[in-house]
Amino acid sequence: SDAPLLRRQMSSMAAAFEAGTWDPEMKMLEPTVNLLAYYSRGAPSVDALADAMEKFMWPSHRFSCCMDNGYWVSKHAKMERSYHFREVEVASEGAIDEWVQAAMMQALDKNYPVWRVTILRAPAPNRSALFWQLHHSIGDGLSMLFAFSPMMGCPGGDPLSKIPLPSALLPPERRKVTAGGGSSSSQAGGCCQTPCAFMKGMLAPALVKHDTELRINPPIAQRNPFMRFNGQRNFTRFPKVSMSLIKSIKDKHECSVNDVLMAGLIGALRRYGAEVCEDPLLQSESARIEFKSMIMLALPRPVDMKNLADCVTNKMLFVPCSLPIDEPTVLGRLHRTIAAFAGMKSTAYIAGVAGMTDFVKGVAPTSVLRKTASETFSKHSLLVTNVPSTTVPITFPKEGGEEISETHMVFPNIIPQVSIITYNGFVNANIVADPELFPKAERLGEMFRKEFEALDACDPE
Repeated sequence: SDAPLLRRQMSSMAAAFEAGTWDPEMKMLEPTVNLLAYYSRGAPSVDALADAMEKFMWPSHRFSCCMDNGYWVSKHAKMERSYHFREVEVASEGAIDEWVQAAMMQALDKNYPVWRVTILRAPAPNRSALFWQLHHSIGDGLSMLFAFSPMMGCPGGDPLSKIPLPSALLPPERRKVTAGGGSSSSQAGGCCQTPCAFMKGMLAPALVKHDTELRINPPIAQRNPFMRFNGQRNFTRFPKVSMSLIKSIKDKHECSVNDVLMAGLIGALRRYGAEVCEDPLLQSESARIEFKSMIMLALPRPVDMKNLADCVTNKMLFVPCSLPIDEPTVLGRLHRTIAAFAGMKSTAYIAGVAGMTDFVKGVAPTSVLRKTASETFSKHSLLVTNVPSTTVPITFPKEGGEEISETHMVFPNIIPQVSIITYNGFVNANIVADPELFPKAERLGEMFRKEFEALDACDPE
């Protein structure tokens, strides 16, 4: 019989990603989650990866079914290894980055389940790598981290116990409990006690204005009503930064790891714009500049430790955050960054943003939602994702795999996207951006590293 083996309706978010979340006039790429992992030594065999995938992920409908107009439809009784797994010989580690830069712009074949793994094998002493492409309809980054964990090997044997996630994002049995009996991630107060924060969250998306014109963002005329995708994006990895340095700054200034990372990033962007792009506004010590980033926040989701692959979902929130790129001093930028993110840590504020987002999605037609998303993102200069991974090295896959030395998320987006992963004692970061706005982007990476050295040299006031 030619009848499909399974037909299951997608979640509303998965269906939206399949249909497209942007205005069609934007000409955007398909939404794809790209995961890049460099191995300490040689990469594992194709068979080792395929065996692990077939055992742990293929049984889930999101990994074994095709997208079909709002449904997951099974069209392949067996995993087609010849399509889903391939091996490419490259000359050097630099050639891996070049290959990834081209591959990140390519859409997946929708005649197959929408994921593909490529082993990029380079001759020693170069590192080899794994590049994993998944359509965003399958799930978000945190879901992937949970789903892939049974395929990971690590010291102690329990990868999820080595990931410093907020307690609310962990599976229920992994959440810490305070002496009073509540989750350690719970915050005092709520929407009724903090109405200002809640209302601020509800109104935040509607009150967003265009960022100031800088040489690292397009002219407002090109952003109004929304930007068009020009087909040009470069991928640039930053030098690794030791987490011991980040934690030294965090402890010295009594703030969070995220505060330190964002202060370092905004300082590097200011210096890059002033020195490389020679932007007079960023060279000034008195100019007032509006510079916002969309911050992607993972939200709590149901997680079943006995069936992690079927718990894959898209449950996230995009929250606007003004960043102090106009602040001329290193310490001043840290203090203003801490203040900017303090509001985002409020349960009431996040509830307000989420409530308004859900309300609009529930009442507005698809065309209006796409136009709103396109216009809102075009008013921002940056998108940042920051995902913690394990604090110890991972062997992937667990059976027949090799140790991963560095890992990245790679996202070509309508605005420049900086992706940060903390893994095995280091910060791994990259930017995917229009080369016309970010020429010589490797200079930004070097400035990112040096900004933390400058922060560490600052004494608290």
